[in-house]
Amino acid sequence: MVLALAPTAPGISRDTATPCLELLGGSRLIDRLLGTLGDLDLPAPLVVTHREATPQLRGVLDRSLSVLCVDGGRREALRTALAHTREELLLVHDAERALTPSSVITETLSALDDETDAVVPVIALTDSVKEVRPEGLRNIDRSTLAGMQSPRLLRRAVLEHAVAQGSSEAAGAAAGPERFDEVLAALEQGGRVRTVPGSHAGFAVLDRLSLWQAQISLGFARDTSHRHGISRRA
Repeated sequence: MVLALAPTAPGISRDTATPCLELLGGSRLIDRLLGTLGDLDLPAPLVVTHREATPQLRGVLDRSLSVLCVDGGRREALRTALAHTREELLLVHDAERALTPSSVITETLSALDDETDAVVPVIALTDSVKEVRPEGLRNIDRSTLAGMQSPRLLRRAVLEHAVAQGSSEAAGAAAGPERFDEVLAALEQGGRVRTVPGSHAGFAVLDRLSLWQAQISLGFARDTSHRHGISRRA
């Protein structure tokens, strides 16, 4: 089963509250994701979103797709999805990561074995990261860090347990329930999580800057940042 989470966020456009409905080269982001999933012959996904975004999604998506409405955050979305399917393996994909290459999805699916409870694509952290201490900042070795992406493949029992028992500590005690992460919760409970290489194209499109980056990655816009004194990275 494929689950596409479509959360609301501050709209990129004036009339769009859900980032995955933004147009990119004439196609909505979520349509690009659905096309990638369809090319891999994966089952039609369940689309889970907040109540305020439900009419928009139901209005633009194919009527054969199930659009589930939830009141709450990611944990509640996963609970709702679990209640609407009996599949033993669930592929969870964030709809705003619509440019994730099919190769990442394929590798995620093929990485699950008898010794693994969940698989998640990750990408090396390149930004400078500091730990804040009372005495000042301390460098953190970036080679020990990675950013998690989508999709996440989880066994049903592991996801059910993570959703039911996942504590706020698993997602960061100060983050609150809206920052719940099923992979971190599974790890907190002893789950065996395997990682596969992610992709720089798998970033989340949530604001104007990331939409511009998506346009550049697909060749719909030109990177002119160097004109404003921002050096290009190799």
